[in-house]
Amino acid sequence: MLLSLFKDKKALELDKLDVEVVGRKTEADRLRSILSGFRTGLLPKLIGIHGPPGSGKTLVARTMCTEFEQGSSSRLRFIYVNLGEAKTVFGCANRLLVSMGGRWKAGRFGLDGIMEEFWTRLLEWKDGEGRYMVICFDEADRLFLDRRGDPSGFMYRLVRSQDRLAGSGIGISLITISNTPFWDIWDLDGRVRSSMGVEEIFFQPYSRQDMKQILMGRCDEAFEPGIVDEKVIEACVDYTAEQSRDVRRMVDLLRICAEIAEAKGDKKVEMKHYTEAQQRVEMDHYKPLLNSVAELQRFLLIALAWLYEIENVIAPSTNQLYTELNRFLEEAKSVVPSYRRVSGVLKEMEVTNLIGVRDVSRGRGGRSNEVWLKIPAHAVLENARIDWRKAKKLHDVKKEIEDLRRRFDKRRRG
Repeated sequence: MLLSLFKDKKALELDKLDVEVVGRKTEADRLRSILSGFRTGLLPKLIGIHGPPGSGKTLVARTMCTEFEQGSSSRLRFIYVNLGEAKTVFGCANRLLVSMGGRWKAGRFGLDGIMEEFWTRLLEWKDGEGRYMVICFDEADRLFLDRRGDPSGFMYRLVRSQDRLAGSGIGISLITISNTPFWDIWDLDGRVRSSMGVEEIFFQPYSRQDMKQILMGRCDEAFEPGIVDEKVIEACVDYTAEQSRDVRRMVDLLRICAEIAEAKGDKKVEMKHYTEAQQRVEMDHYKPLLNSVAELQRFLLIALAWLYEIENVIAPSTNQLYTELNRFLEEAKSVVPSYRRVSGVLKEMEVTNLIGVRDVSRGRGGRSNEVWLKIPAHAVLENARIDWRKAKKLHDVKKEIEDLRRRFDKRRRG
């Protein structure tokens, strides 16, 4: 029987909350300052928290809100709703209801039926003045992917709640957690915008020093001293710092390293285990994701990955990307979509954090968008069964030949 290398494997769980909040003092203090307003009845109707994945948004929000709930003498109630698996406004509303202790409602009840029970349950809490219900929607981007529903209407019901809560002494404050600023991705109409007193908190990516401190803390909890080679810790931090700065992936990478070492019967976690874990993480993480995207999204990812790995274009313009996309689609004998259609799909991909998009000034040339991958380019190409290493060598040879020809022609003309 093999002895486990882990002292406490739960220390490496991705959603673990009872951990030290590292490198997020400024953000935590800001949220603490905002939440303290409940004592004087001055909580904003919307607190927008945004930043890249794995930057501590959920950890800080849940930690601070739980802290205030416990110290509020029952005057503040915190409800956490994860919308990660929601596909419709109806599903989002149902998750809100379930988080308040209700039961999931069938489609025949409609959104109105869910909201009626929500208000009923909320009003059961009325017990004195100055009470606040703080509702946190994690992965709030999902709410606005429902093109057929009415996300703005759903938000409107919540932020303009004074009519339903008149005389109850209860107020509602929403916290939204998303990867990008909500004004950039939410098509909120004027009535909702005008109803919102908004506070925003942006979470910067973790620094490398913070990432190492976080991983060392988890490592100390999960393993006895000396079990994990320090080079493995450094490698996990370096890889994550280079790829995404998502600390969840970093912690998961360390766990897989240890599981591989344990399966092999080794007594320490070493670099040979890290090498295997890195390869497994990349394919295990991205294969289901890449296999689940729509066909046009897949071709866009391939075009971006090709430009990055083969052409050395890190952030092409949308025009460059569209040209490269057409080439791949024509080779695959697929229909080439309109530029407008591609622009719409790129916005959807930005919301799901597959790509990044930024507006860039070209001076007199006006403005244009640049697009870049947020997942490893080689993983995209390998999933598409493209031998990108061979293609890159061939491309480099062709480029060298072209350079030689240009120099030869220049010398001959001279």
